[in-house]
Amino acid sequence: MEVKFADSFWKSLDKMNKRERWYWKTWDFFRYDLPKGIKNIIFFWKVIWNYRPWDSTYSLRILSRSLEALKDSINRGYEIDETRLKKVAKIERAIEILKNITEDLYIDIAESQLGYEVDTAFTFRDDEPEEVKNANRKIYDLSREIDNKEWKELWTIFQGQEHTHYVMLLDRMSEEEKKKGDAWNKWFDGSDMRGWWD
Repeated sequence: MEVKFADSFWKSLDKMNKRERWYWKTWDFFRYDLPKGIKNIIFFWKVIWNYRPWDSTYSLRILSRSLEALKDSINRGYEIDETRLKKVAKIERAIEILKNITEDLYIDIAESQLGYEVDTAFTFRDDEPEEVKNANRKIYDLSREIDNKEWKELWTIFQGQEHTHYVMLLDRMSEEEKKKGDAWNKWFDGSDMRGWWD
């Protein structure tokens, strides 16, 4: 068997070789890298400007901002709706949780769920009635519970599903159900940050 290369193969190699030269790299920098860099600076400007290294919420704000761009990119992408929409929903939920964390909204959420607000009339005074203390404590306890639950949910979204559950689902399916080919779509919920790309 004789192996031959078409002329276009050698032209392609020559073109790839030339793209590694300094003048092409300079062109690529000004044509592609610099505009993308400026666009990124503008996009992240507010969160970077307000960044402080002593509090994790600032890092979470940067993550949230980057997820907004990722969500828009996936939404405009070419992936099929069945999986794309699930990914977008999980990203939106992650952004919502990050907003709750960074803006410290858990007291407000607990107040809306319980139907009353924290009573601050007795702040820094010892004569706070017992019923006010108990009502405020319920709000604080619920807010902490919601905070912990959402924190775990956030990292579960990023981590993704356990693949062994998919294998178990396949094992339980009949041959006719397997032939339909929709087992993955039934199992996949859109989580796992490593698969969020288009």
